[in-house]
Formats: sequence, C-alpha cells, structure tokens
Amino acid sequence: MENRCSISVIILTLNEELNLPASLGSVAGWADQVFIVDSFSNDRTLDIAKEHGAKIYQNPWTDWATQRNWTLDNLPIRNQWVLFLDADERVSPELAHEIREALQIAPDEVSGFYINRRFIFLGKELKHGGYNQNWVLRLVRPTKTRVLPAGDSEYFKVEGNVLRLKSFIIHEDVKALSFFIEKHNKISELAARKLFHKEKISTEDTEKKYALEGKHRVWLKENLLNKLPLFLRPLLLFAYKYFFKLGFLDGKAGLIYCFLHDFWYPFLVDAKVFELKKGTRK
Repeated sequence: MENRCSISVIILTLNEELNLPASLGSVAGWADQVFIVDSFSNDRTLDIAKEHGAKIYQNPWTDWATQRNWTLDNLPIRNQWVLFLDADERVSPELAHEIREALQIAPDEVSGFYINRRFIFLGKELKHGGYNQNWVLRLVRPTKTRVLPAGDSEYFKVEGNVLRLKSFIIHEDVKALSFFIEKHNKISELAARKLFHKEKISTEDTEKKYALEGKHRVWLKENLLNKLPLFLRPLLLFAYKYFFKLGFLDGKAGLIYCFLHDFWYPFLVDAKVFELKKGTRK
C-alpha cells in the first residue's frame, strides 16, 4: 500500500446514510485524516462513519460557510492541506493520484486548487447545461482559508495563488427526489432572506493577495441576476441552461434537473422574497 497522503478530508453530514459509504470509500486508505462533522443526524450516518474509521464531531448547522469555518477553527487538523468533500461526492481514483502528486510539488505561494465536478443525476451524467464545467475551490491550505456566507451558497477565499487539477470529483446524490425538494425548500429560506435584505459579497480587489472562489461568477450573480425583477430570473436561467447551454441533450434527466434546479428553485426563492416584501408571513 502506498504511503498515506498528507491531507485532511472534511465531510459535512446530516442524515446521509445513503450517500456516505461511497464518499468515505473514495478517500479510504490514502487520506491521512478523515473528519465527519455532523449536524445531529438521526439515521445511520454516525454508525457508517465509525465503521469507516472517520473521526466524528458534531455542531449545529446554520449554513455551509459557518459550518466550514467552524471545522477550520476547531478540528485537530495536522496537515497543511484540507479537502472539503460533500457527502454526495466522491473522489475519483485519478483525482486521488493527482492530489498526491500535486501536493508534493506545490510551492508555498499556492494555497488552493480548483477541482471540476461531474454531475450524475437519476443515474445519468449531465454533460450539457453548463454542468460539465463546475469548478469548485475545495482543496486548500486551512491556515490560509476562510469561507464567506452567501445565503444558500458559500465562497472560499484564500490567501495566495490557486491552480486547477485535471481530474474530477463525482457528484451523485442517490437519495430520492423528495429529498432534493425538501433540501431546496429549506435552503430557499437562506436565499430569500439574502435577496430581501440585499446582502452582497464584495468582489473588489481590496487586497491583491487574496483569491475569491469563482470571482467572475459571483460578480455576475450579485450585480446582474440578483437585481432582476422577481420571477424573471427563473425564466432566464432555465432558458439559458436548457436551450442555450444545450441541457435538452441530456434527455429526461436533463429536463428534470434544469427544471427543478434552474426554474422551480429560483422561482420558489422569488416567491418567498415576494412574501417577505408583502409582510404576510407569520
């Protein structure tokens, strides 16, 4: 067996008994540390984590950024690099090998690596609709990293330079669509409150030494999409992803995902913003 890679893997969980075995299995045997930070699951999540030898911590969930920052501040991380992996994601063998090689030669001025994700939905890989180019900044130096909250999402901010890896994280949530709908109904509250209160993530280069994850994408979202009239954004997003980005070429799975993720979900967010503006919520 090869020596373990000097990396700490952090996986956030809440009732992930269906997804977790594949996620943990993808880092078993080569990652030096594996942490599960759980938000008080009531299924077999913790049992599965114990079976795989992961170190378990629990902390109440507020949002992803707060939870990720909590892990950076409180876990006994002994390595210079951290890989954040979601419970519905797994590391491909090619990526594991590439990470090992990249970390051995990474210069001190490099503090993060972007990794592309392959989306598998309802058993089909989504190769269109923009989902074949989904770069996330997940491999970082913990002492150089903070995570900025942005409602229903978050953005990594690192001190130093960032590079890109060639191999993929595989994203596949095997839970039923009802869980997808329940999850997005929950996080739509965070998104609606952010829009209602006009909270923004600054993309200004006040300090040149910092790199913000997806800076241009953040700017577009904060300065264009989020300023569109209510209920126009869902129409434009769906048309862009399904027609312009050729999401229809992914068949029924592509239609379902584009409709739910790019029309139904932003429409739900806008509806909740409308509710907040009307002041009818009890």
